[in-house]
Amino acid sequence: MALTAALKAQIAAWYKALQDQIPDFIPRAPQRQMIADVARTLAGEEGRHLAIEAPTGVGKTLSYLIPGIAIAREEQKTLVVSTANVALQDQIFSKDLPLLRKIIPDLRFTAAFGRGRYVCPRNLAALASSEPTQQDLLAFLDDELTPNNQEEQKRCARLKGDLDGYKWDGLRDHTDIAIDDDLWRRLSTDKASCLNRNCHYYRECPFFVARREIQEAEVVVANHALVMAAMESEAVLPEPKHLLLVLDEGHHLPDVARDALEMSAEITASWYRLQLDLFSKLVATCMEQFRPKTTPPLANPERLNAHCEEVYELIASLNAILNLYMPAAQEAEHRFAMGELPDEVMEICQRLAKLTETLRGLAESFLNDLSEKTGSHDIVRLHRVILQMNRALGMFEAQSKLWRLASMAQSSGAPVSKWATREIREGQLHVWFHCVGIRVSDQLERLLWRSVPHIIVTSATLRSLNSFSRLQEMSGLKEKAGDRFVALDSPFNHVEQGKLVIPQMRYEPTIDNEEQHIAEMAAYFREQLESKKHHGMLVLFASGRADAAFSGACR
Repeated sequence: MALTAALKAQIAAWYKALQDQIPDFIPRAPQRQMIADVARTLAGEEGRHLAIEAPTGVGKTLSYLIPGIAIAREEQKTLVVSTANVALQDQIFSKDLPLLRKIIPDLRFTAAFGRGRYVCPRNLAALASSEPTQQDLLAFLDDELTPNNQEEQKRCARLKGDLDGYKWDGLRDHTDIAIDDDLWRRLSTDKASCLNRNCHYYRECPFFVARREIQEAEVVVANHALVMAAMESEAVLPEPKHLLLVLDEGHHLPDVARDALEMSAEITASWYRLQLDLFSKLVATCMEQFRPKTTPPLANPERLNAHCEEVYELIASLNAILNLYMPAAQEAEHRFAMGELPDEVMEICQRLAKLTETLRGLAESFLNDLSEKTGSHDIVRLHRVILQMNRALGMFEAQSKLWRLASMAQSSGAPVSKWATREIREGQLHVWFHCVGIRVSDQLERLLWRSVPHIIVTSATLRSLNSFSRLQEMSGLKEKAGDRFVALDSPFNHVEQGKLVIPQMRYEPTIDNEEQHIAEMAAYFREQLESKKHHGMLVLFASGRADAAFSGACR
């Protein structure tokens, strides 16, 4: 698509209108350059993707939002803005986009947070209820859905009142009511414990309400981890070809991608035997009480038992081998040099990759069938079986990915790191196996660079030693593929405007001299401020204690 005169005029008009909304707004040449570069890339006029370093003070958020919204409207696509952390994501959603709505009145935007940041209304109803019958019914689905005490029940009742009264959107960060981590773990849910469309609360569920809003939004504010997961599962976000994607704080992307693709799973032989036995019983329950329209071949009891027995024997053998490699201490770790597994371990991993993928397929087949069952069945028992099958599917998905990664010698031209750990939990020994690719450029190429037509990667720190080569190496972006790399000038003249002052201090900033050093520092800053040489001061502290002591000394 070409940048038409009308489109350029629209971008210019919004930028001019923005100046009227921000007091003391000063147009900056680097900001105008960034708007132009972003517009040319997203419109497909120049290059495939754009990596643009925008130093502090450029105003990069508005520099990509204004052209991004204009081009998204013209092409009828969704602009997805992704950040590295929830704090910046919330700032864009709560501050920058509402500001733009003043000059673009009909702007539709929403935020996409991970499932774990939303309250589960089913869990909230159980924990907020003072009726034993309600608690018993929901506890039948999950043993943890009862409040620990009356104070906790009252707090949950207040949360439920806010949610029902549309005073709270269900996000943990958007309530003033204190929620500790243990309570939030029970109030929220994960994919494996969600009933999805089978849940009585599906239509009002904050998570699914937010997901439905995505389909109507022009701008979606997400985070890198969610974008990576969405691209891999082809869920949550619109199709990649219908997206314009901006990756803010882009220097974090390789690390976030690596974390997202890291796989860890428990492989303790006794625990694994229990999981396989529970799954076999669950399949038998489905065949007896919720028989599918078409019976999967592996659902045959003899075949399933033989399949699970082979999996268990491989896991038991792997446990025995790994325990020989790990130190004798109860809590231990062994890392395989350069990710190279012994031949016998590699053979086990390759076989487990095939066997667990087959079990994953069986669990998925049953879950799809269970989700279509009607009210002719006992709804509570059906929902309990759906939850159990969902959790089994989650386990086998994780196991299948783990063994596939373990079977790889390299990923993105670098070794795959592999290690085993043994730890004690509640007096019991547990063995875990872990894999992670050192580089993820191939995965980023597959999930992002090749899938989304045009992407903006931006940050104040994309370069190392004034070069984009490190970013190219870690991310997989490359000039020969048509990607552009731009470094903007700082809007500040640091040479003329800045001065580095190192005052002569009497006390060193050591823990023994902390009180004296902070008092001396406070006196120095107070003297500088009273001299009227400065309009204000920004002071950064590495600890809250030092901040409090300094503030007290300045009074």
